[in-house]
Amino acid sequence: MNIIENIKMAFHSIAAQKLRALLTTLGIIIGVAAVIMVVAIGQGAEQKLKAQIVGVENIREIYFEPSEFDEQENPNIYAFWQYSEQDVTDIQALPSVQSVVASSAEHTTILAGDEKVETEVNGINMHYMDLYDYEALEGNLLHPVDYLTGTRKAVITSVLAEQLFPYESAVGQTVKVGAYPIEIVGVLAPSDSIINYEREQLLLPYETWKQIFFRDGFDSIHIKAETVEDVELAVVDAAAILNENHSTVDAYKSYDMSEFMETDSTITRVMTIIIGGIAGISLLVGGIGVMNIMLVSVTERTREIGIRKSMGATRGQILFQFLIESIVLTVLGGTAGILLGALLVQLIGNAFDMEVVLSGTVVLIATAFSLGVGILFGILPANKAAKLDPVESLRYE
Repeated sequence: MNIIENIKMAFHSIAAQKLRALLTTLGIIIGVAAVIMVVAIGQGAEQKLKAQIVGVENIREIYFEPSEFDEQENPNIYAFWQYSEQDVTDIQALPSVQSVVASSAEHTTILAGDEKVETEVNGINMHYMDLYDYEALEGNLLHPVDYLTGTRKAVITSVLAEQLFPYESAVGQTVKVGAYPIEIVGVLAPSDSIINYEREQLLLPYETWKQIFFRDGFDSIHIKAETVEDVELAVVDAAAILNENHSTVDAYKSYDMSEFMETDSTITRVMTIIIGGIAGISLLVGGIGVMNIMLVSVTERTREIGIRKSMGATRGQILFQFLIESIVLTVLGGTAGILLGALLVQLIGNAFDMEVVLSGTVVLIATAFSLGVGILFGILPANKAAKLDPVESLRYE
């Protein structure tokens, strides 16, 4: 009897006991679906984490971290602004730099009618909104003319808008920052980035910010380039310019966040493997269920085995028959589990607005694992069937 005939016999046997076959493979189905779901969510979370922490690959931040030598040479090094307007101009002139994103922050009290709120007021340049892909939830973003001329206009975060104007739209309202009335022209939509968490912020043109707080200089600079290669060159040149402008040795530098992400990715992968492993235990439980039902099947079909052996079936043929039946049972369960897992992944992704990654490799591993379970847990029942004495089998009732 060839393998095709054995597969046909396996399907015939399974079809004769549909409910029992379904209950037998339930552990396999749930196990495979759970593993696929956990891994898909884990890989999706890892990719999102990379995108949010590492950020856009062609944008890098320049950090101010003075060395011990710099601090000894200038004990008042922290008393000055970290970045000057000239710094921004010099960096922007680099051929590899597409744009420089600069901002300054000051915590102060603003007035909205009789309401006083302590908040962060940011002076930003015109490239700032590109950094986190800000969008307006209400109203508009600031226009280039606002940045160039220093108009008394601002946008605020949705958290601050709800605090200042809980019962009406913030757009068109006027708040007072210091002695200056500022018109709210837009409310920012919440950012997806976990490193730019939602907080009370008022953002206005840097030129306006200078007028209000009587100071200049920036406390944050990001560099954007056309490509990853360009930004790598740009940050080196920018750090050199900053160190020269401020007479420091190594106070300005940029870190490749992908190095830090290696650790975070490793943790995410380990957690995915652990949780996936726990879900995979149900596969083993399902395999034990398959072995159990196949042992019952061998007992029920003892007389059939005796008849086949009396007609010339060899021990190997009997073993192969029951092994194929076990494999077919687990592969069917694995296939159903893959389909269920894929469906659950899509439903969870849509329901919770999560990024999920259905990996073809994981699907292949799940299929191979199901096949392995069928072979592993099918050997004992198949071997038992092959060892049955034909005479005793024919006498079995």
